[in-house]
Amino acid sequence: MNELANCTCKAVCKELNTIQRCGRNWYWFLLTSATSYFVGLTILLIFRHFYSMWMRNVYHRRPSNQYITQYDTPFLTPEKIDKFQHTVFDHFLSVQTSSGKCTAILYFLFNVISVTLYINQSDQPLEQCIDVLDTCNWTLYADIGLNVFFLFHFVLRLIAAPNRLKFWFQMGSIVDFCTIPPCALALIIERNWLGMRFMRALRFMQMGEILMTFNSTGTTPNHLKALRASIVQLLVLMLDFVSVWLFAAGFVHLVENSGDPWANYANARDDKFTYFDSVWLTMVTMSTVGYGDVYPKTGIGRSFMMVFIVCGLAMFATYTPYLYEFYRSRSPYAGRYERADSKKYVVVCGHITYNNVKSFLADFLHPDRGDRTSRVLFLDNKRPEPELTGLIKRYFLSVQYFEGSALNHNDLRRVQLEHCDAVVLLCNKDSDDTKSEDAATILRAISVKNYCSKARLIMQLLNYKSKSFLQTIPNWDPINYRDENICISEFMYGLVAQSCLCPGFSTLMVNLISTRSYIPGNGKINENFDWKSDYAYGCDHEIYTVMISSDFEGMTFPQAAEICYKQLNLLMIAVENFDNSGLAINPLKEQFTIRKECLGYFIASSYKDVCRARFYCATCLSDGIEIGYKPCKCRLEAVKEKRAKVQLIPLSEHKSPNITESGLTRIGSVDSKCSTATEGVQLRTVRHLFSQHSTKSSSVDRNTTAASGMSSTFDPTGNYHWSPEKKFEDVDLAQQVKKELYFKPDDPEGINQRVAFKYIAAEKDHELNNHIVICAFGDDKTPISGLSSLVKPLRASNLPYKKLKVILLLAEKEFLLKAWKELRHFPKIRVLCGSALDRNKLKRAFINRASMVVILSNYGKRMAYKDPFLLDKEPILACLNLPQVAGGSAKSDTQKPVEFIAELVNDSNVHFLDQDNEDEPDIELHLTMKFAQGCCITATALDTLMSEAYYNDEVMTLVRALIAGANVPEYDVEEEEHAGPLQVPPNALCGSQCRVIRIKAEEQSLSEHIKGKAYKDVFVELLQKFNLLCLGLHRAIDWFMDPSTQHKRFVYINPPGDTKIVASDYLYVIVQTSKLQPPTEVMLNKLRDTMLKKGSATEADSKLMRQTKVDTDSGVPVPLEDTSCIYPV
Repeated sequence: MNELANCTCKAVCKELNTIQRCGRNWYWFLLTSATSYFVGLTILLIFRHFYSMWMRNVYHRRPSNQYITQYDTPFLTPEKIDKFQHTVFDHFLSVQTSSGKCTAILYFLFNVISVTLYINQSDQPLEQCIDVLDTCNWTLYADIGLNVFFLFHFVLRLIAAPNRLKFWFQMGSIVDFCTIPPCALALIIERNWLGMRFMRALRFMQMGEILMTFNSTGTTPNHLKALRASIVQLLVLMLDFVSVWLFAAGFVHLVENSGDPWANYANARDDKFTYFDSVWLTMVTMSTVGYGDVYPKTGIGRSFMMVFIVCGLAMFATYTPYLYEFYRSRSPYAGRYERADSKKYVVVCGHITYNNVKSFLADFLHPDRGDRTSRVLFLDNKRPEPELTGLIKRYFLSVQYFEGSALNHNDLRRVQLEHCDAVVLLCNKDSDDTKSEDAATILRAISVKNYCSKARLIMQLLNYKSKSFLQTIPNWDPINYRDENICISEFMYGLVAQSCLCPGFSTLMVNLISTRSYIPGNGKINENFDWKSDYAYGCDHEIYTVMISSDFEGMTFPQAAEICYKQLNLLMIAVENFDNSGLAINPLKEQFTIRKECLGYFIASSYKDVCRARFYCATCLSDGIEIGYKPCKCRLEAVKEKRAKVQLIPLSEHKSPNITESGLTRIGSVDSKCSTATEGVQLRTVRHLFSQHSTKSSSVDRNTTAASGMSSTFDPTGNYHWSPEKKFEDVDLAQQVKKELYFKPDDPEGINQRVAFKYIAAEKDHELNNHIVICAFGDDKTPISGLSSLVKPLRASNLPYKKLKVILLLAEKEFLLKAWKELRHFPKIRVLCGSALDRNKLKRAFINRASMVVILSNYGKRMAYKDPFLLDKEPILACLNLPQVAGGSAKSDTQKPVEFIAELVNDSNVHFLDQDNEDEPDIELHLTMKFAQGCCITATALDTLMSEAYYNDEVMTLVRALIAGANVPEYDVEEEEHAGPLQVPPNALCGSQCRVIRIKAEEQSLSEHIKGKAYKDVFVELLQKFNLLCLGLHRAIDWFMDPSTQHKRFVYINPPGDTKIVASDYLYVIVQTSKLQPPTEVMLNKLRDTMLKKGSATEADSKLMRQTKVDTDSGVPVPLEDTSCIYPV
């Protein structure tokens, strides 16, 4: 108690020891700091001067022939000093060592403590007497201990400084001289001055430098480095701001409570001006608010505030952009995906744009997918655009966006790619450099496979040659992991090529691989035009796969297809047994028999409808029970009996076949086709081999000689027709005429010259009949990856050589010379140098006699136009040239327009192709008239293949067989130039064994089975008698009017059964092109013989009928391409 009383008394005495009694001694403290600083500076300069003189005397004043020995070396050499400096720096100051980090942290903490002690004592008098031996004054001892550490740290920094003179003028040194000597003087004179201790706040800035050093030397993961750097930068700015703020507040607090010396301190504030008041004053001043409740009264305070206002404005102007940038750098898409155990999801990477995402999500998340839909995670290295952000918010329940790169494993870890169901890689279809774009896509695929070898990849490629790099992707396995690559050029130009042989095929296939819903009166379809309603009804159909019921076991394909069509209202187009037979598209009766485990391919409006084939029950159907979407009682009882006989397996050892609770097989899963995972792998192996190699009918011995009747020649793969290499001059139409004129220049009369010219022209004109004209735009720098993919299906080995149409390439000579390297081995190809915008060149190409004109887009200038509407200016102008060159106007009722198909880049440009312009503005591409006719195609229409490959990976084999017309190898390895052709017998057909053709309802050999009947009757009769599987109609828009004016048609997929077939209709049918199909040819020959006996045709007409057909629209005999020509005898 006595000690406590003594302490209390001493404290009271300190309060009574006022400044008036003891006087003001603040100048002693300032003088001490200034004297210490300048005395130390003088000593430093003297030391530097004498040390330099000494070193110069030691090294430079010795004779040149005298060497310096180790005994002559001075004690303080620069090398020793540097070594000592590095030792001190590494042990005490470097943040790369543990001791240096501890020193830096302690120094910062002690500065904070020193400023805290200053703020705690700021409410006391500025000057007061102290008792050094007073044990109750703990703040005094704490301040002494802190300054001892600061002095030690100052000495260390002085020793380690490479330039001590520069170090002496640094801010940290000035702060130490303003705070450490006054503390020592206070112990000597037993008097404390609060004065300059607030300058310790300026040392907070050093922590910012330390933090930046930590950030540069840390081992932070890559995906957190940017975030860490932005946080460190923000902390540095905050520390700088706080340092200046507290320093200014301390100076204002000092001068306002002290007063002006020249006024004898009379203007010192009488009111209680605390440190918090000074902090408030500096803040409102720095922020330019200025409330006016607190303001300086002394002259020094006001002068300082004038300077501080300018500095504060500069600081705010400098730091505000950094703060805004930090706010922007905090991406809302930098999080981590929280995976739900029961929810499947896919990760989409690559070229993420609004158009790509919109088309992908519209098909991937379509309601017709049923409960098979998954979540979609987009991963891109940039933030989404406003349009894309709005689209993501529209699908916020199923879509999530992450900012990152597929090449960064940390970003892949954020989306938990190892648990995703598939990884989808999109490419930039508008890129000028297709090879570079494919290289980027393949690099992403390698990164994904390196991160997770079992990840399923579905990727897009632009150039078909890039498929050779698939072998370099680690763990690329289409069989076990169901990896899939979709080459845009092969699919798109395959559609164009098949459209040349079967007009409207592109629209037919694009609608079948796209998931859409038909809602009558949805506002997009004009009910005043019946064709739009019928066309939209066909667009509602897609291709689905499901394991069909065991009740189909033992049936042939025609029998099963007839049951599905009549009783289930389903269109079965292909089947696949679990054996080595592979995929069978509309097989013959003797070729295929359905077995117990069989996968069916159907065309239907929804997956729910297709499930009826899964639960088909002949017993229930005979009892009058309608087949539903769930198992019937017979099925459930059979399943119970089967389960009773099966031995139970522990859950940990069970490999689920991925069957839903309702018994439906989830399409696209590994085990969707069989009961075990092993069987699923085996079946995918069979499908993979089916898509890579020719079938049994195409395996021909290469050593067979021509004497055995070999006349047709295929390439080494057996997929395409082959011919010996031809020179460019030999196929150039204009070049051959010039050669003849050059060889006979001396003929005075010019008779022979004119005769030769006429002969060559007549020969070429004879070839250019019912031919295909391909118009391309470009030069020697334009990529040509699509041109080869377009020609290959037209030279597929499933087409007889005699029925191959001549292909005329119309383009600039530089482009043709570059493309000819890939086309020189294809037969029946001619070239014409020029532009499709030149009408004279179009006339020389005889487009009025062409069966189809193909107009390709200009790949070389896609990135040159900022306006997307200008990307298709060349194809549009070329299309508008066609009617005028062919003769007459497109609006003429008597003139048949030229059939063409144009490749467009921008979907919105399709309305330029239609001169009637009957489409509504902003209508979707698939609802426009030109697309319904099959006159245009865009690469965006193939975006749905990605979701189709995910949900129905089995469908891709079917689509490739129908589009490519041959078995397209997955790895397109270039064959050797002199590998030699493959000789096969005449009319032998290799490659894919089926084709989609278009037959006319007025075809004489089939008219009595088609014309005037209902579509369901025609479907059954053609399937039973001719093995022709109907897919739909190519109907005239004004089919109820005069047939002579019916030039515009639309694709009508799987029309209702009661639809009447009119004379102007065409039917799309799948037909077998195998040489094992003589019955259909025999049946057609019998029909012709029957008609001949009845007198409906003469013998001459019958012979002509087998070779040609007469186009009823133009009356011009053209080679028959839709019926008998596809049945080899």
